[in-house]
Amino acid sequence: MDGAHPPSPRRAVGRTGRRVLVAAAVALLALACTSDDEAPPITAPTPPVEEPAGAPAVGRDVELVVPSRTTIEPAVLDGITDRLRSLSEDLPDGVDELAVRVPEEPAFVADLLELVTTRGAGLVCVLGADVVSVADRTAVRHGATTVCALPAAMPEPDEEGGFEPTPAVRVDVPVTELGILVGTAARVAALTAVSEAAPDVVDPDDADPDDVDPDDVDPDEADPDDGEPDDGDGEMPAPPPRVGLVLLGDELPADRLREGVLTGLAEVEVVEAEDPDATPTEAVEAVLAAGAQIVIVDGGPGAVEAVTAAAGRSGIVAPVDVLAGAEVAAAVLGYRLRWEHVVQVLLDSFARTGALEAPVLLGPGDEVLELEVGSDHPGVLAALEQTRAELVDGDDPRVPLVDEGPPGQAP
Repeated sequence: MDGAHPPSPRRAVGRTGRRVLVAAAVALLALACTSDDEAPPITAPTPPVEEPAGAPAVGRDVELVVPSRTTIEPAVLDGITDRLRSLSEDLPDGVDELAVRVPEEPAFVADLLELVTTRGAGLVCVLGADVVSVADRTAVRHGATTVCALPAAMPEPDEEGGFEPTPAVRVDVPVTELGILVGTAARVAALTAVSEAAPDVVDPDDADPDDVDPDDVDPDEADPDDGEPDDGDGEMPAPPPRVGLVLLGDELPADRLREGVLTGLAEVEVVEAEDPDATPTEAVEAVLAAGAQIVIVDGGPGAVEAVTAAAGRSGIVAPVDVLAGAEVAAAVLGYRLRWEHVVQVLLDSFARTGALEAPVLLGPGDEVLELEVGSDHPGVLAALEQTRAELVDGDDPRVPLVDEGPPGQAP
């Protein structure tokens, strides 16, 4: 036609697009009318989520944080960690893994405790002289994990005789009783040493005053302030029994251990270094200079050094691992608290129930104390056996770790 223009390419494309949209709509409508049996699945089934390979089983692992390397004698720390790690060789059913962690410095204890707790362990325990506060803070932040502190004094009982719940479970052990046994051994050994060193003194009731010649007494050798008579030969009587304390601080609460030691020493005189900044060797020299026949050493830093300084110069009472580190065999008493036995009790309880539901109390009758008496001290052995029996008889009733079975079932 004259004057007519062909359709523009843009408008032609628009009409084509509309035809495509109509065809797509028809196809969708036909698909919607197809039966469910004929419809292909829109998406494939979602595969199950798998745990990463090697991930720990949450709630079945146990982590132990021990004292830092700078707060305890290395020989003692090595003994503790070796014995605790040996428990992994025979874990009870219900515990998958046991790990022992050693912080380098005291400041790292809280961080390490937090780290192992966030990894999903079911039971996390921290061992040390003053760990209750850090254990409580961790327990509050991680309620799904059972956290325990040891050694820790039992919480105060309520009016009904039960215990108020605490964020972290308290695990108490016989620290004071151990101190009593240590003090008893030192006391008996000191009395024996004085008795063996004393000269034969004439019984005053058997002495004849007419046999004493005043001309034989030298006034220059007489001590007017000395109320102790000599034995007639110019020899002074044996000094009184004295025990030296060189307590450097280890994993045991120092106040409770010291209280027990002083109780066991009873009437025996106690001497200590006056300088609180004295090195372990200087502390030993100070107590020996004061006349100590027996020296008590704990497992704090420098304990091996202290025992080495006292060896051959006095009787020694010290932890078993310290004596081994100092290569001292002839000691009055080697002692230690068997932490591996304490932890075994916790593992067994946790394996049964998955938690520690009550404060844990272990006493001197629960085989958690190790005492090795020197063969040359039979009197010490007899005294310890008697004292230990008295402590067991007077022990507080045991607090149950967990229920021993379903309600109504006899244990």
